[in-house]
Amino acid sequence: MPWGIGDAIVVGLSAVDQIRRNDPAGEVEIDVLCNQVQSEIFAEDMRIHRVIEVDRELFPIGAAGIWKRGVFLSAEQVKLAQFLRAQGYAAVLPFLFAPTFFYCLHRPVMFFNPWQAWRIMARLRSLEDTPMQMLIRGIINKYFGREMPDFTGEATIPLYICPEHVLKARRVVAWIRARADVPQGQGKLLMVAPDTSSVITRPPTPLLAKGIGAALRRDRSLAVAILPGYTDVDAAPRLEQALLPAFPERVFLLPAEPPSPLLELAALIDQCDIFVSGDTGVMHLAAATKRLARASGEGCEPRNTVKIISLFGGTNPALHGYSRRSVILGRGRKEQTRIAPGVMKDLYDPAGKNLFDHIVPQELTDAICSSLQDREEGLLASSQARWLP
Repeated sequence: MPWGIGDAIVVGLSAVDQIRRNDPAGEVEIDVLCNQVQSEIFAEDMRIHRVIEVDRELFPIGAAGIWKRGVFLSAEQVKLAQFLRAQGYAAVLPFLFAPTFFYCLHRPVMFFNPWQAWRIMARLRSLEDTPMQMLIRGIINKYFGREMPDFTGEATIPLYICPEHVLKARRVVAWIRARADVPQGQGKLLMVAPDTSSVITRPPTPLLAKGIGAALRRDRSLAVAILPGYTDVDAAPRLEQALLPAFPERVFLLPAEPPSPLLELAALIDQCDIFVSGDTGVMHLAAATKRLARASGEGCEPRNTVKIISLFGGTNPALHGYSRRSVILGRGRKEQTRIAPGVMKDLYDPAGKNLFDHIVPQELTDAICSSLQDREEGLLASSQARWLP
């Protein structure tokens, strides 16, 4: 039972995908236990038999004495365990420390053995790529008696959206492009998520403002859309105020209310050219491979071409990042090699420390401009390929 949006994608969707790879006939029924926010991510996924929503406060992450909640069960946790036990599951994939809870299910639990776990921790301490999604896929392969996947690799994580999500995203992007002061037909759209759930992963406003501002000065055809925040609600307005005076017709702050459903947000990011964020849930939304949950005659297939730039502060990019899908800035900070905050950011108190002071704005500027150039070269190659005999 993960807690956040990113957990639901990198753990939940990766698990569903790997189970289906081991079960191509679809004989296994998959239930997903999650909270109300996460359930939006699974809403259109026909591979899932049932989504079971529970109150995230049953196992509140970051709370003092959290480990006790998985050992000494409350009445609500006991009731949930009894319900799950009655479903007759073949196995359970856990994602939290709750030994008593999982023991009460009386079902096989998928996990690594101590030797495998030690090897994984050694890799993470040296910042060798060991993506969380590949660990999850390895656990599932182990249960099915298959070979472990390459821990250094990455696999596509399918995220199912609807044609309506794509069409709405296209309208929003068209609205921004129509109002942006950029050369007609040459506009490029950068979307930035300035907020995350923690200061451990939230890039400082000056870093984003200087890096993006310099890119706007370099490329006259670039416009910026800023996603609202819901943890630090002032993060987005701060960035807007830092950029707007110099670029009044190329910076757009998207409304915070009503909040965008997660699948709509995924489709919106997919329609952009570049996406910039810290290590946050929307980074995983951007990295997932969008697929239509049902066919549409309106030609609204997802693009899956957005260039992703991820800024890492205290968390470990070898575990949480997508080195093959994105440009990672900030790899190598000593805090990233530790359990806290590298693996578990909620157990770490930064005590006012800026965990992004190892990244200079010029790195972000260069990454944006390089991504724009790669995009243009890719479009040119695609266009030439269509005209070849």
